[in-house]
Amino acid sequence: MYILVPWKPVVIVWALLSGMILAGFIGSSLLQGKDPFAPPTIVQRSTNMKASATHTGQQPNHAHKGPESSSR
Repeated sequence: MYILVPWKPVVIVWALLSGMILAGFIGSSLLQGKDPFAPPTIVQRSTNMKASATHTGQQPNHAHKGPESSSR
């Protein structure tokens, strides 16, 4: 025995819920002053943090090597 499902109301309700979620996300982003379609800033920060981490890691090594060689 087949159970018949009226798909048209299901699709309409699903589309309305998806639209409301999307509209809420865009509205929330605009109220916070953010661009809802911009890429996340986490990706940009991680590349900056990697570059600064390599510089900070090299600076103590150079500063540490300088006094040792001058004391000899």
